[in-house]
Amino acid sequence: MSFLASLQLALYALMWALASATHRDERPALLHWLGFSLTAAGQAALVAWRPDGPVWLTHTGSSLATILSLALAGRGVLVFLRQPPRDGFWLGMLAVALPALVWIGPGDTPTRVAAMSGFNAGLLMVAFWLARPAFVQEFGLRIALCATLPAAALLGMNVFFVVQGLRRVPVDIVGANAISTSTWVLTLVSAAAFNFLFFFLVTIRLLQSLRRQAGLDALTGLPNRRAMQERLQLEWERARRYQTPFVAIATDIDHFKRINDRYGHGMGDQALRAVAKTLQDHVRETDHLSRFGGEEFLVLMPQASAATDGLRLAERLRSAVAAMRLSGPDGSVIGLSASFGVSEYLAEDADSDQLLRRADQALYRAKHQGRNRVELQAS
Repeated sequence: MSFLASLQLALYALMWALASATHRDERPALLHWLGFSLTAAGQAALVAWRPDGPVWLTHTGSSLATILSLALAGRGVLVFLRQPPRDGFWLGMLAVALPALVWIGPGDTPTRVAAMSGFNAGLLMVAFWLARPAFVQEFGLRIALCATLPAAALLGMNVFFVVQGLRRVPVDIVGANAISTSTWVLTLVSAAAFNFLFFFLVTIRLLQSLRRQAGLDALTGLPNRRAMQERLQLEWERARRYQTPFVAIATDIDHFKRINDRYGHGMGDQALRAVAKTLQDHVRETDHLSRFGGEEFLVLMPQASAATDGLRLAERLRSAVAAMRLSGPDGSVIGLSASFGVSEYLAEDADSDQLLRRADQALYRAKHQGRNRVELQAS
């Protein structure tokens, strides 16, 4: 069965190699798991080579390969979770394991098995402890428990081998016996669980990233109209359920067409990015800001009143935009300003569109009353 395990692990290595070629953001972790699968496949192949192969290679070499494979897997998990890789720990374990196993040699099988399994158990426990908080935070407790199962199974197997080695009980994982069969079945199942689970998690993260990107405006990096409409609906439903106020502030850059016509669309894009950053720097942490279309932006303020919080924030944003200065391609200084319309959720609103309509009407009044001003919804 060791040869079968070697083939299976080699296929996992191929899977990670292909995945690393297409998943640039996750490539560092995937390369770790590629190394883990290749090293584990080599270890299983060395065991399958017994008793014909060189004894130092098939016994001591396979033991070192096992420890190295788990170190690569564990460090890869930390890299995947964006955690410090703790290089000192992994290198320290390998630095101790290498001379220890060489000193023990291939002849003293019980001691070698106990030492190898002890290192393996230590690697598994530390990797689990370091990865646990970030894993639960990103993927939830249920998936974290699923990830624990293969690690717990391997830990149990290694603890068993430590006990057997300390008792000087010979352990045969090559012949046709219950321990050999159980060892390789557990290895096959654990390897499958680990590789498919983390391939699934890589896919989840990729889909989440694509979903986030679909909700972002490519120019400014702010949420786009679609994402903001979803947020608006959530806030409107919350306000309706709990009768809590919230505010919408519609804003539009004044004379934006003149900037495009005079300086070109590149300058217009620069102005949009600059205004977006200025607005983002001045809204509250709990507020939601989006580019709602063209030169228009929308701010949602949960737990806020239009007459106080909304007007105060809109005036702060107006002043910040009015203080902006951009350098034109011809060296000229370009001043900017924006108009703002403020509205508030009303209990009689049939839907969230009515809130936006009042904000747009207030913005329209601000435009027609001279621009660079703030207007409140009509009472």
